[in-house]
Amino acid sequence: MEQNQIDQSIRLKKLIKALNLNQSSFARSLGMTQPNISRMVAGSSNISVEVLNRIKDRYRQVNLHWLLAGEGEMFFEETNSSIPQVNELPGDIAVKGKGRLEELEERVEWLEEEVRRLRKGFEK
Repeated sequence: MEQNQIDQSIRLKKLIKALNLNQSSFARSLGMTQPNISRMVAGSSNISVEVLNRIKDRYRQVNLHWLLAGEGEMFFEETNSSIPQVNELPGDIAVKGKGRLEELEERVEWLEEEVRRLRKGFEK
């Protein structure tokens, strides 16, 4: 098992505890089953992009970068001032004047690319 996968499973367990939930209630809140969450917490299954999207939608205060890479804080500040806006994301994906849905789609694409990049880095 990859070290990053182990670290992610530890962070997922910490997140569930910090949200004052157990695996079953966390799974239900994401529209999933407890065994799926259990496999991720145990490190036998990766945290999928689908799960990341569900966490992002249900728990907007959660810093997905912390969950994936262990960098930054577990939660964004209450003001949401630390949530990266499209024009603050790395690279050239920022375009002003976009609608909310387009911004969210770009953020998801950026997150998916970050996940791919992190996985490639750990595979080497």
